[in-house]
Amino acid sequence: MSEFIYNLNFVGIPSDFIENIMPKTNGTFVKIYLYAINAASKGLSLDYSQIASALDLLESDVLKAFEFFEEKGCVSISEEKVTFEAPQQAPKASESNSKKYTGKNVKQLVTEDKELSDLCLIAQDMLEKTLSDKDIETLYWFYDNLGFTPEVITMLLEYCVSIEKRNMKYIEKVAISWHENNIITVDAAEKYMKEKKEKNSYFGNMKRLLGIDDRNLSKTEETYLKVWKDEYNMSEDMIALAYEYCIIQISKLSFPYMNSIIERWSKNGITTITDAEKDKENFKNGKDGSVYTDKTNFDYERLDEMMKNKYEN
Repeated sequence: MSEFIYNLNFVGIPSDFIENIMPKTNGTFVKIYLYAINAASKGLSLDYSQIASALDLLESDVLKAFEFFEEKGCVSISEEKVTFEAPQQAPKASESNSKKYTGKNVKQLVTEDKELSDLCLIAQDMLEKTLSDKDIETLYWFYDNLGFTPEVITMLLEYCVSIEKRNMKYIEKVAISWHENNIITVDAAEKYMKEKKEKNSYFGNMKRLLGIDDRNLSKTEETYLKVWKDEYNMSEDMIALAYEYCIIQISKLSFPYMNSIIERWSKNGITTITDAEKDKENFKNGKDGSVYTDKTNFDYERLDEMMKNKYEN
C-alpha cells in the first residue's frame, strides 16, 4: 500500500475577497492579487516590475491593480510596503466613529454650522458630484473625530483631486494617514502639499525625459530617482546623459544600468557634463579604464558617431 504524504502549500485568501470582490473584478487584476499574496505569504519582496515580468503584463497594469485593491480595502500601501488585509478590515467612517452617525442628524449638524455647510458645497464642486449622505457623514467624521478644521479638509480634498483621486474611500484613507502623521493643521498640510508638489514635479520631469510619461513610476523607479537626486546630487542634465549612454549601449531604458553609470560618476566626483566628457576621453585613451566593469563599458566612439549624425541630419 502506498504511503500518502500531505505536503501541500496553501495561501489564505479572505472569504470576503472571493465572495464580494473577485466576482466584479477583471481576471488580470485577480491574477495579480493571487500572485502577490502568494509572494507575501512566503516573505518575498517584489516590486511592480518583477510582478509584471512574471505574469507577462505591463507594469502599469500591476500599478492599476493595486490602486484598485487599495480602494476596495484589500491592501494598504505605504512608501515601502503593500500590506494585504481582509476587505472588511479597511477603514470605514461608519465603523470607526466613536459616535454612530445617521444621515439625518449629520445633515442637521451641517446645516446649523455655516462653515460645514460651505465645506459641503466646496466639496461638491471639487469632487464634481452631488454628495451622498455617506459622503457628508465622512466629511463630518474628518471634522468631528480626526479634528480637522474645514480649511484642512478643503486642503485634503484639493490634494486628492490634484492626484486625480475623487473616490471618498480613497480620500478617507489619505485623511487617516494625515492624522497618523500629525498633518492636522493648515501649516502642516501646506508643508506636506508643497513637498509632494516638488516631488511630483521632479518625477514628472524625469518621466518626460525618460520617455515614460504615459505611465506611473513604480516604487523601485521612484527610489532610483530619489537616490540620484538626493544622495548622488545628480542634475537632470546628468541623468539625461546617463539615459543617452544607456540607450546607446543596450537600446532600451534600464534603471539598474543607468544607476551603474550614475553610481560610478558619484564615486569619482563627476557631477557635470564637462567632467563626464573628460571621463569619456580618459576611458577612450586607456586611462582609468580599470574601474569600469562590463556593465559600464560604454561605447563612447559609437556615441560620438551617433551624436554627430544627429546634429548633421
